[in-house]
Amino acid sequence: MKLKDFKKKMVKKVFTATEAHILGFTESPAIINLQLHQWKKSGDLIGLKRGLYMFSDYRPQKAAIAKELYSPCYFSLEYVLSLYGIIPEAVFAYTLVTPKTTRHFKTSEGVFSYRKIKREAFVGFDQETLMAEKEKALVDYFYMNSAKLQPNDVFWEESRLEAKATEINFKRVFMYAKLFSSKKLNILLTSFYNYAKSH
Repeated sequence: MKLKDFKKKMVKKVFTATEAHILGFTESPAIINLQLHQWKKSGDLIGLKRGLYMFSDYRPQKAAIAKELYSPCYFSLEYVLSLYGIIPEAVFAYTLVTPKTTRHFKTSEGVFSYRKIKREAFVGFDQETLMAEKEKALVDYFYMNSAKLQPNDVFWEESRLEAKATEINFKRVFMYAKLFSSKKLNILLTSFYNYAKSH
């Protein structure tokens, strides 16, 4: 099987070994697996995880990779908060949430870290880019980190989270917080809101 013929048939740029098997090639799955391995070795394919490949000349949107690695999911938490400038620290991994089990994948395209969230709260993101609204990312972050966040002014001042608070729609924040049914989450968000409003 020649690579150019395979690329013509494989419409997807990120694909699984199983998808390669069902393209209608006459070769057995074992032969196709061997060919995929050889193309990966020669640099024509990139292995994202076991059984998941990407053409090396393809530069996909991160959402396409995230979705193929572990779906359903959306970008949230530190990665999104950093993009919006809500947290000051640089983030070196793509942080996502999923209603499935927590998982982490190290790939040539970066580290993709998925945190489990309750299914009822799996909302508040763009279906195409998989990017959470900043308000939803903030609520997800507070919920996931509630054990280390403290509802007092000294803590908020040290965290420097309020830097972009004026750009946050707190009405939406509290709307999303209801999905978690968490008393502690509401206490933290109310404390942060009062601190941000006074600064």
